[in-house]
Amino acid sequence: MDDKPKLRSVEVFPVKHGRETLVCIRDATGLSDRVITGSMGIVHVLELLDGEHTILDIQAELTRRQGSVVMSDNVRRMLEVLDEAFLLEGERFAAYHHRLHEEFADAPVRKATSAGNGYPDTADELAKFLDGILAKAEDVPTGERRGVIAPHIDYVRGWQSYAAAFAALGATEPADCAVIIGTSHAETTERFALTRKNFETPFGCATTDVEAVDALLDQSGHDLLADEFVHRGEHSIELELVWVQHLCRKAGRETTIVPILCGGFREALVEDKSPEDLPGVSAFVDALRELVSSTDRRVTVVVGADLAHVGPRFGGDTQVSDAALRDLERIDRETLAFVEAGDADGFFEFVSRDENARNICSVAPIWLALKALAPVRVDLLGYEQWCDDEGMSCVTFAAGVFR
Repeated sequence: MDDKPKLRSVEVFPVKHGRETLVCIRDATGLSDRVITGSMGIVHVLELLDGEHTILDIQAELTRRQGSVVMSDNVRRMLEVLDEAFLLEGERFAAYHHRLHEEFADAPVRKATSAGNGYPDTADELAKFLDGILAKAEDVPTGERRGVIAPHIDYVRGWQSYAAAFAALGATEPADCAVIIGTSHAETTERFALTRKNFETPFGCATTDVEAVDALLDQSGHDLLADEFVHRGEHSIELELVWVQHLCRKAGRETTIVPILCGGFREALVEDKSPEDLPGVSAFVDALRELVSSTDRRVTVVVGADLAHVGPRFGGDTQVSDAALRDLERIDRETLAFVEAGDADGFFEFVSRDENARNICSVAPIWLALKALAPVRVDLLGYEQWCDDEGMSCVTFAAGVFR
């Protein structure tokens, strides 16, 4: 452990344990699956893990804040727990990170990470589970379907929106190729991350269209394989892919996929720019537009997109109240009006007004799909809010059909 310990990117959020409020700490990048739970006092330690304070500095500052002596051995034990969970920068995490990269690079496929956790891990059980969700869909729309917007929240919480989106998609013949656009919740160096790897799920191996991926790589002018590793643990494509595979199995068809993860457009959000002003974005949009408008085969676009993330768990100052939820729905629906109109730039400008204060995690995937499919409109099939019982967090999401 370094003498001046530095905390990696983590999520810190309160949880209720009986009458006590505890703190959970987990890796924001998903590289480590360890979750550390402790008293609220551990937050004071985390604040000092900036790579500038020695262990003795931390001991002295905690002693000053608490008004009683904090032993250095106690500080070291807390830091050792964080280090063993790969939550601190340093040699232990560097070796772990290097090993993960090598294992993923050598793997012939991208293995499922949510099977057995977010959904059943056998094909028969999974098919039965998804059919149960589809059976609850109401008012399945007819007519042209160029793709869908669905959540990437877990199936149990988002089942209504999943049912609406994929019942609509399943009412038409599967396309030859499915472009699946998801959110990278891990930081990326490029705006988009591609991979040539096939994707493995309980339904078998989904074949990635390497020719299409290579065309996007060539036309973008950027190394969009530089961040390929983020595909390893990202769920926002996997949760859509399982549905695409299920619908294809039911129709007796096979579909290749083009998996695209989007990094953030943070600079554009805070600097009042268009995403197309960012390096490489415009060229990638043009390349994707060419792919989806191909006359040689039918291409569908599936976007895994959640909307707002509010409450103390996501950095908010106050618990989520009924009044706050009403206000949130109002502004979410104002945002979705731009999506329904197919107005990518209007959507982005509206979210930019407050620098995305609602923490909409899928600004880039939604914007990219609207741009690539333009001219396009979206039929909104439903809007939902999921909140925990304590008001610590709320996630919003919607379902829609691209026309």
